[in-house]
Amino acid sequence: MPAPGEALITTEAVGVAGADVLIRSGALAAYGFREGHIPGGEVAGTVTAVGDGVGPAWVGQRVWAFTGTGGGYAEQAVVAGPDMPTFLDRLNPNGRLVAVGAVGGQPPADFGTRLMAAFQKSMSFATFSAATVPAAARRAVRVEQFAAADRGELQTVVHEVLPLEQSVVAHQKMDAGEVFGRIVLTS
Repeated sequence: MPAPGEALITTEAVGVAGADVLIRSGALAAYGFREGHIPGGEVAGTVTAVGDGVGPAWVGQRVWAFTGTGGGYAEQAVVAGPDMPTFLDRLNPNGRLVAVGAVGGQPPADFGTRLMAAFQKSMSFATFSAATVPAAARRAVRVEQFAAADRGELQTVVHEVLPLEQSVVAHQKMDAGEVFGRIVLTS
């Protein structure tokens, strides 16, 4: 379950952008984006669970989330904590579990063992911490983005919508320079 103040989003759509191409190509390796990084900085989906302190009316709501630097190519994104291994049972084969922050506490000591027990399902696990971005910078960007959206100044440019299974095609199109705006991957 999500930690207090957090929500679990089941991913329905992911934006593919030029930054994803740069990260995948290794051009940003000096900034911490190394091999194995899960792309997807923009996700949309449905809130499927909430932690203490989050109104229950959020469950079932469709939302957009900026993950910061990636991790959106996951079926679900959760915070760490003692219940984190239970999310492994919810993943499809080849599913990805991304822990976003650790405010819920550390996963149990046997987490690695439980991940390996699901080896036949080819699942993967990754982490992302917003702590890598200064708090003041995160707040300033969020305030301005939401204000601009409220004023109608932000418009999303969607080049194409593809199923998540065609993520390779989406990246090939980005690599070839065929895309203006974003490609949206949907599940």
